[in-house]
Amino acid sequence: MFDSSIGGHIRIPKTAEVLASRVRKAIIRGELKAGDKLPSEAQLISDFEVSRPTIREAIRILESEGLISVSRGARGGARVNAVSSEMLSRATGIALQARGATMEDIYQARALIEPPAARLAAQSRPAEAARALRTQLDVELTVEGHLARAKAVADFHRTLLEECGNIALGVVGRALQDVVALHMQLSIRANPRGLDVSDRQTKFGLRSQERLIELIEAGDGPGAEAHWIRHMEAAGKVWLAGVGSTSVVDVLE
Repeated sequence: MFDSSIGGHIRIPKTAEVLASRVRKAIIRGELKAGDKLPSEAQLISDFEVSRPTIREAIRILESEGLISVSRGARGGARVNAVSSEMLSRATGIALQARGATMEDIYQARALIEPPAARLAAQSRPAEAARALRTQLDVELTVEGHLARAKAVADFHRTLLEECGNIALGVVGRALQDVVALHMQLSIRANPRGLDVSDRQTKFGLRSQERLIELIEAGDGPGAEAHWIRHMEAAGKVWLAGVGSTSVVDVLE
């Protein structure tokens, strides 16, 4: 007998949403590639047997997601965009802004996921992860200017998540990339103790990153995780000083 307690309102997707979903899947699977032009409105209406307003709504959905671009005129139409990390980062930034996330929220999340990522990297792909992280560390050592170095540091953290062997964590790293970089730049601008302190902190951070790379390269998962827990705790006191309560909307505006 049917249990009514599990009932409730079930939302049936609109036809435009179903159509947009089909095109979205075709793009993600590579069946539609960057630069491909979608069929004309008339062709889509004939193929899917839907109305013109439905086709236009589906196009608007895909355009708002950044998956296609629409140009007007005789030679216009909808073309597929390349799926990029910028799309992911932009969507994440909007979601964080809408929910009132702060820099402290972002940092706490990173402090929870980065140390286990370091352990995974050491255990699953130590040579590859260490090589990628050392390449990024070399960038940090060569860039000039505090703000440029802050971006390079953010890229190091992103690389750690991307190279840990877990696809989901890599996506998280890409999604947070812009927010993390802007947070670090904001922290440097707000540092009331002067750039000399920032220089000393930077040198400490570089040594800590080098130690992490050594632990990962040695395949020492527990050691890498423990080291990065300490690093994130110490670094958080610096990066959040005076800016922890700053909302994401203020950083990304």
